[in-house]
Amino acid sequence: MDAGIAFRYMPRLILPCLFFYIVNGQTYTDINNLYTDIFTSHQKSFIPNFDFSAALNVTLKLYLMAIVRFDEVDETVDVSTGIIVAWADAGSNWNPSSYGNAEYIIVPHTDVWTPKFELVNSVETYEPIGKDYDLFVTIYYNGSVSIGNGDVMSAKCTANVYKFPFDSQTCDLNFVVWGISVNDINLKADSNPSDLSFYTSNSDWSLESCTGETIIYNGYSNFKMTFTIKRAPLYYNIVIACPTILFSLLNPLVFLLPIDSGVELSTTILLSYAIFQTMVQMAVPASSNPMSLLLVMMIVTITFNGISVAVTIYISSLYHRDPQSKLNSVFKFIGSKIPLRQRLLAIQPGSNDTETVSVISATDITITWKDVCNGIDKYMMVLSYVIVFIVKVAYFIASSV
Repeated sequence: MDAGIAFRYMPRLILPCLFFYIVNGQTYTDINNLYTDIFTSHQKSFIPNFDFSAALNVTLKLYLMAIVRFDEVDETVDVSTGIIVAWADAGSNWNPSSYGNAEYIIVPHTDVWTPKFELVNSVETYEPIGKDYDLFVTIYYNGSVSIGNGDVMSAKCTANVYKFPFDSQTCDLNFVVWGISVNDINLKADSNPSDLSFYTSNSDWSLESCTGETIIYNGYSNFKMTFTIKRAPLYYNIVIACPTILFSLLNPLVFLLPIDSGVELSTTILLSYAIFQTMVQMAVPASSNPMSLLLVMMIVTITFNGISVAVTIYISSLYHRDPQSKLNSVFKFIGSKIPLRQRLLAIQPGSNDTETVSVISATDITITWKDVCNGIDKYMMVLSYVIVFIVKVAYFIASSV
């Protein structure tokens, strides 16, 4: 029963669909006539403004697709971008019912006037974006025109490597219709000016933010997209920071070794770190304004390594000094380890027993150059680790602020 009713009313349901399809379908003849009528008298040599007493409004929407590369040394950033531009063309409008209800037509960009955008802060040749590409323009019956453009662009971006490798970089892309002032073309940002729908993430940089706005600068209407990227620090921490910290922790241990071995080890550490610094200098950004904190830490480390070598050599010279040479009060203080302890061990002459006696002053016992060297080693090792601790803590605090 229900099937019979449905079959009886089926023609009434299908006929409106067929009518809708017939009414809204455009034939080749419709589109050909539309193209002929539009471009018979169409002029693409000047700005197609409705009212030349006001500037033509051009709306932009930028698609950030990928951060291709960021070079700290050259201070450049390579990005892949797409641009959607829309404006109203006074010479392109029609009645859709006269052309099979055709509401838009797609034509080559060479057939109509299009704004030629250039990247103001480009580091390459200044030329219109997408100049050598075969682009298409969509023209709507009410005169609205839109075109999609894009390219891989290289822009100047001032690098701040002060917190490297925990740094973030903020870069701008400034677009302008070159040669046409704000009196003739006014750029307007879309409601969503920076779209990330097609964005592909970068393994070295993570995108923190992306915004777009229009500004007037030097008599031109500019569209500026600003984005912030943050570096992934893991690789640089493992390859650079960790070995640097290891070298700085290993160097004070030279004061625990015998005199001759200490000189050899300190010299070996200094040479090893110098070679290591040469190997990684290409990875650390070479910028002096401001200088990288990591580079400062490396310079402090190698400087302290050099001081340790000099101190161990001086200790070696004291160790081999004539035992009969006189010690001054400073060396006596260091050799007696005062004020770290007030009781010293004295050996009774001619006795096999060791007796602990109270010593009032360092002059009551004999202090040798070996004692002086041992005291300097002790104080230098403690001082070295204190300095290393302060430098490392200061580095991590400054990098995290």
